[in-house]
Amino acid sequence: MTSTRDYLTHCQSLAVMGGTFDPIHYGHITVAEAVLASFAPQRVLFMPCGQPPHKNNADISAAEHRYQMTLLATCDHPFFDVSRMEIDREGASYTIDTARKLKSSCAPDAKLYFIIGADALAQLLTWKNAEELLETVHFIAVPRPGYTKKDMNATIAAINKRCNERIFLLDMKKIDISSTKVRRHFAQGKSVRTLVPRPVEDYAHAHNLYRGSFSFDAVKTSLQKRLSTKRFVHTLGVIKEAEQLARFYGADVEKARWAALLHDCAKEYSTDKKRALCAKWGIDLNSTHFAQVDLTHGPMGAESAKRDFYVTDPEILQAIRYHSTGHGHMTLLDKIVMLADFIEPYRDDYPPLAQMRKHAYTHMDKALLVGIKYTIKEETQANHPVHPDGYNALAALKNGGKK
Repeated sequence: MTSTRDYLTHCQSLAVMGGTFDPIHYGHITVAEAVLASFAPQRVLFMPCGQPPHKNNADISAAEHRYQMTLLATCDHPFFDVSRMEIDREGASYTIDTARKLKSSCAPDAKLYFIIGADALAQLLTWKNAEELLETVHFIAVPRPGYTKKDMNATIAAINKRCNERIFLLDMKKIDISSTKVRRHFAQGKSVRTLVPRPVEDYAHAHNLYRGSFSFDAVKTSLQKRLSTKRFVHTLGVIKEAEQLARFYGADVEKARWAALLHDCAKEYSTDKKRALCAKWGIDLNSTHFAQVDLTHGPMGAESAKRDFYVTDPEILQAIRYHSTGHGHMTLLDKIVMLADFIEPYRDDYPPLAQMRKHAYTHMDKALLVGIKYTIKEETQANHPVHPDGYNALAALKNGGKK
């Protein structure tokens, strides 16, 4: 496999984008694309810094996390690469050290550009060995909010007069995205979909980098926007019933609340969207699902809970997955969520509702038997296919929980 040093040896022009990348965001990527378009380097090399001299280690995420997020955000771009040079360097990381290293690694006549924001540009002459740095590399100055083009041109002219035309202005619109803003969104449980690539979002949540989490109330508010009024009222009813059932039967109330909250989160997607997401998420559309796509809303809901709200508890995800069909080895939580869905207090009346409510707090399995039998009967009479999991659940309940 070709090492970073090997490909740099043959590189005739390189643009380096350094930064903490805590995390990398679409602003960084847009700038890199603009540099490619305007200056045509062979590569844009993203360089996550190790220990920046102006920051304390406690202020930034671990270098390996920042490197991995940068790699995830850029790895599918043929002209982007990521370097470990600075994060593997011990001690404070200075740009002059990186410039010297790259100069010695690249082809002798290679042109090196360092991408710099307007805020850093104003401080450039105060950097360590600034004059040597300006003799070694060129700089591409990027507009930033709070800095006018007139002021940037004046700063560039002053430095170029002193250092022989070493700085160029990147002509592009200012991008109002910052890592600080992204971290704040994470911490407040707000969406970051328009700020960072999805793999970065997933990585940050998986490693709890910014201490952000989706609170129960925040997810409920999000679902209220996603679902119709009728579906959302139904969801509130399922939450209420699941909590009561969990307390009565000694189950985990918090898990019951979360499973109930998210059980129908994918219910109201269009048929085409359900098919598309099943294909994208690897949910098998067997003959039953293909004919009755709505049956996928259980497994799709589990995937959505995991992907959109970062629910990782396997018991919660399983209860969501099987809430509409049941299955042959149902846990107490599975039964609670399924029964709550059948009998929640805001349900319109239907034939077996009173009977199920009668048995709900005396014999849960009997209540579920009534509900599943009724569902199978209704689907059969409507010439709809019945999912095999429904028959398996029915058989297991008849046999006292053993399939």
